[in-house]
Amino acid sequence: MSYLALLIAVVCETFLPDGLFTRARDWVDRFNQELEINLEALGAPGYTHLQWLVPMLIWILGVYFLYQVLWTISPLAAGFLSVFLLLYGLRFRHFAVVFTNAQLFLNQGDFFRARELLLTWMKEYDGSEPVVHRPGELVFHAVYHGTERALRQYFSLFFWFLVLPGPMGLVVYMMAHWSVIRERDVWQAQAFAHERPTMQEAWESNKLKAAISPRFVLFAMEWLPARLLALTVGLVAQLDDAALAWRTAKNHSRFSNRAPLTAVFFTAVGLVGGAAFDPASKAASEGQLLSEENQVQALQQFRQLIFKCAVVWLVATLVFAILGWLPSSML
Repeated sequence: MSYLALLIAVVCETFLPDGLFTRARDWVDRFNQELEINLEALGAPGYTHLQWLVPMLIWILGVYFLYQVLWTISPLAAGFLSVFLLLYGLRFRHFAVVFTNAQLFLNQGDFFRARELLLTWMKEYDGSEPVVHRPGELVFHAVYHGTERALRQYFSLFFWFLVLPGPMGLVVYMMAHWSVIRERDVWQAQAFAHERPTMQEAWESNKLKAAISPRFVLFAMEWLPARLLALTVGLVAQLDDAALAWRTAKNHSRFSNRAPLTAVFFTAVGLVGGAAFDPASKAASEGQLLSEENQVQALQQFRQLIFKCAVVWLVATLVFAILGWLPSSML
Protein backbone atom coordinates (compact mmCIF):
# COMPACT_ATOMS: atom_id res chain seq x y z
CA MET A 1 0.00 0.00 0.00
CA SER A 2 2.84 2.41 0.79
CA TYR A 3 4.44 2.10 -2.63
CA LEU A 4 1.13 2.27 -4.45
CA ALA A 5 0.19 5.47 -2.60
CA LEU A 6 3.61 6.93 -3.34
CA LEU A 7 3.41 6.08 -7.03
CA ILE A 8 -0.09 7.53 -7.36
CA ALA A 9 1.01 10.73 -5.61
CA VAL A 10 4.08 11.14 -7.84
CA VAL A 11 2.04 10.63 -11.01
CA CYS A 12 -0.80 12.91 -9.89
CA GLU A 13 1.61 15.61 -8.73
CA THR A 14 3.11 15.71 -12.21
CA PHE A 15 -0.21 16.72 -13.75
CA LEU A 16 -1.70 18.90 -11.02
CA PRO A 17 -1.46 22.67 -11.55
CA ASP A 18 0.99 24.73 -9.54
CA GLY A 19 -0.48 26.54 -6.58
CA LEU A 20 -3.21 23.95 -6.02
CA PHE A 21 -2.30 23.63 -2.34
CA THR A 22 -1.30 27.25 -1.78
CA ARG A 23 -4.43 28.09 0.19
CA ALA A 24 -4.17 24.85 2.13
CA ARG A 25 -0.58 25.64 3.09
CA ASP A 26 -1.56 29.14 4.19
CA TRP A 27 -4.37 27.71 6.30
CA VAL A 28 -2.09 25.11 7.88
CA ASP A 29 0.44 27.82 8.67
CA ARG A 30 -2.17 29.98 10.40
CA PHE A 31 -3.63 26.96 12.22
CA ASN A 32 -0.22 25.92 13.50
CA GLN A 33 0.40 29.41 14.81
CA GLU A 34 -2.92 29.25 16.67
CA LEU A 35 -1.80 26.00 18.28
CA GLU A 36 1.39 27.54 19.61
CA ILE A 37 1.64 28.00 23.37
CA ASN A 38 3.81 30.80 24.72
CA LEU A 39 5.36 29.09 27.73
CA GLU A 40 7.33 32.18 28.63
CA ALA A 41 4.11 34.17 29.01
CA LEU A 42 2.70 31.35 31.14
CA GLY A 43 5.58 31.64 33.57
CA ALA A 44 7.70 28.76 32.34
CA PRO A 45 10.60 30.41 30.49
CA GLY A 46 12.83 27.42 31.13
CA TYR A 47 10.68 25.25 28.87
CA THR A 48 10.24 27.56 25.89
CA HIS A 49 12.46 25.26 23.84
CA LEU A 50 9.67 22.66 24.03
CA GLN A 51 6.74 24.77 22.85
CA TRP A 52 7.30 23.87 19.20
CA LEU A 53 6.28 20.29 20.05
CA VAL A 54 2.65 21.23 20.75
CA PRO A 55 1.51 21.73 17.13
CA MET A 56 3.46 18.64 16.08
CA LEU A 57 1.85 16.41 18.71
CA ILE A 58 -1.64 17.67 17.86
CA TRP A 59 -1.12 16.94 14.17
CA ILE A 60 0.39 13.52 14.86
CA LEU A 61 -2.49 12.47 17.10
CA GLY A 62 -5.09 13.95 14.75
CA VAL A 63 -3.73 12.32 11.61
CA TYR A 64 -3.17 9.01 13.41
CA PHE A 65 -6.76 8.96 14.67
CA LEU A 66 -8.14 9.91 11.24
CA TYR A 67 -5.99 7.30 9.52
CA GLN A 68 -7.16 4.56 11.89
CA VAL A 69 -10.81 5.54 11.42
CA LEU A 70 -10.45 5.55 7.64
CA TRP A 71 -8.63 2.22 7.75
CA THR A 72 -11.51 0.60 9.64
CA ILE A 73 -13.91 1.99 7.05
CA SER A 74 -11.79 1.03 4.06
CA PRO A 75 -8.05 0.65 3.42
CA LEU A 76 -8.70 2.53 0.19
CA ALA A 77 -9.89 5.56 2.15
CA ALA A 78 -6.78 5.42 4.34
CA GLY A 79 -4.65 5.20 1.21
CA PHE A 80 -6.40 8.27 -0.17
CA LEU A 81 -5.38 10.20 2.95
CA SER A 82 -1.75 9.16 2.42
CA VAL A 83 -1.89 10.26 -1.22
CA PHE A 84 -3.39 13.61 -0.22
CA LEU A 85 -0.67 14.28 2.36
CA LEU A 86 2.02 13.33 -0.14
CA LEU A 87 0.56 15.68 -2.72
CA TYR A 88 0.53 18.41 -0.10
CA GLY A 89 4.25 17.97 0.57
CA LEU A 90 5.69 17.08 -2.83
CA ARG A 91 6.81 19.96 -5.04
CA PHE A 92 8.75 18.17 -7.78
CA ARG A 93 6.71 19.45 -10.71
CA HIS A 94 7.06 23.03 -9.54
CA PHE A 95 10.81 22.53 -9.29
CA ALA A 96 11.03 20.97 -12.76
CA VAL A 97 8.92 23.68 -14.41
CA VAL A 98 10.95 26.51 -12.89
CA PHE A 99 14.30 25.06 -13.93
CA THR A 100 13.07 24.16 -17.41
CA ASN A 101 11.74 27.66 -18.04
CA ALA A 102 14.86 29.29 -16.59
CA GLN A 103 16.98 27.16 -18.90
CA LEU A 104 14.87 28.23 -21.89
CA PHE A 105 15.19 31.90 -20.96
CA LEU A 106 18.98 31.62 -20.65
CA ASN A 107 19.13 29.80 -23.99
CA GLN A 108 17.31 32.76 -25.51
CA GLY A 109 19.70 35.20 -23.85
CA ASP A 110 16.96 36.56 -21.59
CA PHE A 111 18.87 36.67 -18.31
CA PHE A 112 16.46 39.07 -16.63
CA ARG A 113 13.40 36.83 -17.07
CA ALA A 114 15.38 33.82 -15.86
CA ARG A 115 16.52 35.80 -12.83
CA GLU A 116 13.01 37.01 -12.04
CA LEU A 117 11.63 33.48 -12.28
CA LEU A 118 14.26 31.87 -10.06
CA LEU A 119 14.37 34.67 -7.49
CA THR A 120 10.58 34.58 -7.14
CA TRP A 121 10.79 30.83 -6.65
CA MET A 122 13.43 31.26 -3.94
CA LYS A 123 11.54 34.02 -2.15
CA GLU A 124 8.32 32.00 -2.02
CA TYR A 125 10.15 29.25 -0.17
CA ASP A 126 12.25 30.97 2.47
CA GLY A 127 12.04 34.70 1.80
CA SER A 128 15.62 34.89 0.52
CA GLU A 129 16.43 37.59 -2.03
CA PRO A 130 20.05 37.14 -3.13
CA VAL A 131 21.66 39.87 -5.19
CA VAL A 132 22.37 38.45 -8.63
CA HIS A 133 24.06 40.42 -11.40
CA ARG A 134 25.36 37.73 -13.75
CA PRO A 135 24.05 34.46 -15.20
CA GLY A 136 26.84 32.52 -13.48
CA GLU A 137 25.78 33.81 -10.07
CA LEU A 138 22.19 32.89 -10.86
CA VAL A 139 23.20 29.31 -11.68
CA PHE A 140 25.07 28.96 -8.39
CA HIS A 141 22.15 30.26 -6.36
CA ALA A 142 19.71 28.06 -8.29
CA VAL A 143 21.70 24.88 -7.64
CA TYR A 144 22.38 25.85 -4.02
CA HIS A 145 18.72 26.59 -3.36
CA GLY A 146 17.44 23.72 -5.49
CA THR A 147 19.45 21.18 -3.53
CA GLU A 148 17.70 22.06 -0.29
CA ARG A 149 14.27 21.97 -1.87
CA ALA A 150 14.97 18.65 -3.58
CA LEU A 151 15.96 17.18 -0.22
CA ARG A 152 13.14 18.70 1.82
CA GLN A 153 10.27 18.74 -0.65
CA TYR A 154 10.89 15.41 -2.33
CA PHE A 155 13.46 12.88 -1.18
CA SER A 156 13.08 13.24 2.59
CA LEU A 157 9.32 12.98 2.13
CA PHE A 158 9.88 9.78 0.16
CA PHE A 159 12.06 8.36 2.89
CA TRP A 160 9.91 9.12 5.92
CA PHE A 161 6.69 8.14 4.22
CA LEU A 162 8.12 4.69 3.52
CA VAL A 163 9.99 4.18 6.80
CA LEU A 164 7.02 4.58 9.16
CA PRO A 165 3.62 2.92 8.68
CA GLY A 166 0.90 5.06 7.21
CA PRO A 167 1.51 8.78 6.77
CA MET A 168 2.93 9.30 10.28
CA GLY A 169 6.55 9.70 9.21
CA LEU A 170 5.42 12.22 6.62
CA VAL A 171 3.55 14.27 9.22
CA VAL A 172 6.45 14.25 11.69
CA TYR A 173 8.92 15.38 9.04
CA MET A 174 6.70 18.13 7.60
CA MET A 175 5.96 19.49 11.07
CA ALA A 176 9.65 19.48 12.01
CA HIS A 177 10.38 21.38 8.80
CA TRP A 178 7.57 23.84 9.50
CA SER A 179 8.89 24.41 13.03
CA VAL A 180 12.34 25.27 11.70
CA ILE A 181 10.89 27.80 9.27
CA ARG A 182 8.62 29.21 11.97
CA GLU A 183 11.55 29.62 14.36
CA ARG A 184 13.48 31.52 11.71
CA ASP A 185 10.49 33.71 10.81
CA VAL A 186 9.90 34.64 14.45
CA TRP A 187 13.55 35.59 14.81
CA GLN A 188 13.35 37.75 11.69
CA ALA A 189 10.06 39.32 12.82
CA GLN A 190 11.80 40.43 16.01
CA ALA A 191 14.13 42.45 13.79
CA PHE A 192 17.11 40.32 14.82
CA ALA A 193 16.68 41.50 18.43
CA HIS A 194 19.11 38.83 19.58
CA GLU A 195 21.80 36.83 17.91
CA ARG A 196 20.63 33.46 16.68
CA PRO A 197 23.20 30.85 17.70
CA THR A 198 24.49 28.40 15.15
CA MET A 199 23.78 24.72 15.67
CA GLN A 200 27.37 24.22 16.78
CA GLU A 201 27.08 27.02 19.35
CA ALA A 202 23.74 25.68 20.60
CA TRP A 203 25.23 22.21 20.98
CA GLU A 204 28.21 23.46 22.95
CA SER A 205 25.99 25.63 25.16
CA ASN A 206 23.41 23.01 26.17
CA LYS A 207 23.41 19.61 24.49
CA LEU A 208 20.02 18.53 25.86
CA LYS A 209 18.17 21.66 24.76
CA ALA A 210 19.93 21.58 21.42
CA ALA A 211 19.03 17.94 20.80
CA ILE A 212 15.28 18.60 21.17
CA SER A 213 15.22 21.84 19.19
CA PRO A 214 13.51 21.79 15.77
CA ARG A 215 16.74 22.45 13.90
CA PHE A 216 18.46 19.43 15.43
CA VAL A 217 15.41 17.20 14.99
CA LEU A 218 15.26 18.15 11.33
CA PHE A 219 19.01 17.60 11.01
CA ALA A 220 18.62 14.12 12.49
CA MET A 221 15.67 13.28 10.25
CA GLU A 222 17.57 14.40 7.15
CA TRP A 223 20.84 12.72 8.12
CA LEU A 224 20.16 9.43 6.34
CA PRO A 225 18.08 10.77 3.40
CA ALA A 226 20.82 13.30 2.59
CA ARG A 227 23.46 10.58 2.53
CA LEU A 228 21.31 8.26 0.46
CA LEU A 229 20.67 11.08 -2.00
CA ALA A 230 24.38 11.90 -2.19
CA LEU A 231 25.10 8.21 -2.81
CA THR A 232 22.49 8.17 -5.56
CA VAL A 233 24.08 11.23 -7.17
CA GLY A 234 27.44 9.48 -7.02
CA LEU A 235 26.03 6.35 -8.65
CA VAL A 236 24.43 8.22 -11.55
CA ALA A 237 27.33 10.68 -11.92
CA GLN A 238 30.82 10.05 -10.50
CA LEU A 239 31.06 8.25 -7.16
CA ASP A 240 34.69 9.10 -6.35
CA ASP A 241 34.25 12.82 -6.99
CA ALA A 242 30.98 12.87 -5.04
CA ALA A 243 32.59 11.15 -2.04
CA LEU A 244 35.51 13.59 -2.07
CA ALA A 245 33.20 16.60 -2.29
CA TRP A 246 31.10 15.28 0.60
CA ARG A 247 34.09 14.69 2.88
CA THR A 248 35.64 18.05 2.09
CA ALA A 249 32.46 20.01 2.80
CA LYS A 250 31.53 17.93 5.84
CA ASN A 251 34.81 18.81 7.53
CA HIS A 252 33.63 22.41 7.66
CA SER A 253 29.96 21.74 8.48
CA ARG A 254 29.47 19.27 11.31
CA PHE A 255 25.78 19.99 11.80
CA SER A 256 24.80 20.45 8.19
CA ASN A 257 23.38 17.99 5.70
CA ARG A 258 22.78 20.67 3.13
CA ALA A 259 26.37 21.91 2.71
CA PRO A 260 28.00 18.57 1.79
CA LEU A 261 25.01 17.54 -0.31
CA THR A 262 25.20 20.80 -2.25
CA ALA A 263 28.91 20.24 -2.76
CA VAL A 264 28.11 16.84 -4.25
CA PHE A 265 25.61 18.38 -6.67
CA PHE A 266 28.06 21.11 -7.67
CA THR A 267 30.63 18.44 -8.41
CA ALA A 268 28.15 16.38 -10.42
CA VAL A 269 27.26 19.32 -12.68
CA GLY A 270 30.89 20.38 -13.04
CA LEU A 271 30.84 23.68 -11.19
CA VAL A 272 34.14 24.65 -9.50
CA GLY A 273 34.80 21.07 -8.49
CA GLY A 274 32.07 21.27 -5.87
CA ALA A 275 33.97 23.87 -3.83
CA ALA A 276 31.26 26.52 -4.09
CA PHE A 277 28.72 25.04 -1.74
CA ASP A 278 28.30 28.49 -0.18
CA PRO A 279 26.93 31.13 -2.59
CA ALA A 280 28.72 33.84 -0.60
CA SER A 281 32.10 32.16 -0.99
CA LYS A 282 34.85 33.26 -3.33
CA ALA A 283 34.35 30.11 -5.39
CA ALA A 284 30.74 31.07 -6.03
CA SER A 285 31.76 34.41 -7.46
CA GLU A 286 33.86 32.55 -10.00
CA GLY A 287 30.62 31.45 -11.59
CA GLN A 288 30.68 34.64 -13.62
CA LEU A 289 33.67 33.21 -15.50
CA LEU A 290 31.62 30.34 -16.89
CA SER A 291 30.63 30.52 -20.52
CA GLU A 292 26.95 30.98 -21.28
CA GLU A 293 26.82 27.48 -22.72
CA ASN A 294 28.21 25.97 -19.51
CA GLN A 295 25.80 27.99 -17.39
CA VAL A 296 22.77 26.65 -19.22
CA GLN A 297 24.26 23.18 -19.29
CA ALA A 298 24.73 23.24 -15.52
CA LEU A 299 21.06 24.05 -14.97
CA GLN A 300 20.03 21.32 -17.37
CA GLN A 301 22.34 18.77 -15.76
CA PHE A 302 21.07 19.61 -12.30
CA ARG A 303 17.44 19.19 -13.35
CA GLN A 304 18.22 15.90 -15.09
CA LEU A 305 20.22 14.72 -12.09
CA ILE A 306 17.27 15.28 -9.76
CA PHE A 307 15.01 13.40 -12.16
CA LYS A 308 17.43 10.46 -12.41
CA CYS A 309 17.73 10.27 -8.63
CA ALA A 310 13.94 10.24 -8.32
CA VAL A 311 13.71 7.37 -10.80
CA VAL A 312 16.40 5.41 -8.94
CA TRP A 313 14.57 5.89 -5.64
CA LEU A 314 11.26 4.78 -7.15
CA VAL A 315 12.83 1.66 -8.67
CA ALA A 316 14.66 0.81 -5.44
CA THR A 317 11.45 1.32 -3.47
CA LEU A 318 9.61 -1.01 -5.84
CA VAL A 319 12.22 -3.71 -5.23
CA PHE A 320 11.91 -3.26 -1.46
CA ALA A 321 8.13 -3.43 -1.72
CA ILE A 322 8.28 -6.66 -3.72
CA LEU A 323 10.66 -8.16 -1.17
CA GLY A 324 8.36 -7.06 1.66
CA TRP A 325 10.93 -4.77 3.26
CA LEU A 326 8.60 -1.78 3.56
CA PRO A 327 6.28 -1.18 6.55
CA SER A 328 3.40 -1.92 4.20
CA SER A 329 4.59 -4.29 1.49
CA MET A 330 1.28 -4.77 -0.31
CA LEU A 331 1.58 -3.23 -3.77
